[in-house]
Amino acid sequence: MDLRVYKTFLAVAEYKHFGRAAETLYITQAAVSARIKQLEEFYATQLLIREKNNLRLTPAGEALLAHAHLLVSQMEQSKLSVSIADQQKLSFNIAATPNVWDAFFSSRIHEALELFDTLVLGTEISVREAIQRKLDERTLDVGLLTDPIKDDDFVNELIGHFDLSLVGNRSEFSASVDDYILVDWGITFQKEHALHHKVLPSFKTSTAMIALELILSKGGFAYLPTSLIDDFINDKSLFLIESPLQIKRPIYMVFRKNSSHELLVNEFRKLFARIQ
Repeated sequence: MDLRVYKTFLAVAEYKHFGRAAETLYITQAAVSARIKQLEEFYATQLLIREKNNLRLTPAGEALLAHAHLLVSQMEQSKLSVSIADQQKLSFNIAATPNVWDAFFSSRIHEALELFDTLVLGTEISVREAIQRKLDERTLDVGLLTDPIKDDDFVNELIGHFDLSLVGNRSEFSASVDDYILVDWGITFQKEHALHHKVLPSFKTSTAMIALELILSKGGFAYLPTSLIDDFINDKSLFLIESPLQIKRPIYMVFRKNSSHELLVNEFRKLFARIQ
């Protein structure tokens, strides 16, 4: 089966519209219809339910969705691997959750890039579940997380910490404020937060930079990396708020046991130890 057929199916599933899928893929709507028909004939079942102004996946279509994602992802990965091998360069892929990227890795990526002259370094920001899945599929070499992955197939190494501070655009904070922004700083933080705070968030995000921009433009409160807000505290743009929470968060370097890139993993371990 042509991989383009699966890419078309994924586009239709995402946009719920043949026309928008066609625009995204730079093909005609008729071509989209033909590819979906080809896929349905191959599996001998209906994958999409087409109604007026409504398009949704059948149970069979939902079942195929994960397999289609995996097929396309593995094919793209194979193309990248072959291309890199052709250039005689190694590929090493790191993913961090949005909070770890903002608080830790974004300021250290230059050191990582300088680690090897012949290394193709791939970086991405992703949610914890996706990082674990990609590590398991071996399409990712290292994940940077605030909470370890509790699985015997993975190694979790504590490589550092970062501090959080509760800050706001004004100095008075209470459970009744209506502009509190809840930033996702991991599972442990969520438990502590629920225990110590009764404030209802007006906005939730996994990205510290989004929370910071909202506070500076519209006001509010949030837990943000101390290193990110020091300058704003100094110039009185933000105020530190006394907090009952544990504000030192760990960072774990997570990778699969028996990694094919064990030597590179060791080099990155040394790198993180050096740039604390």
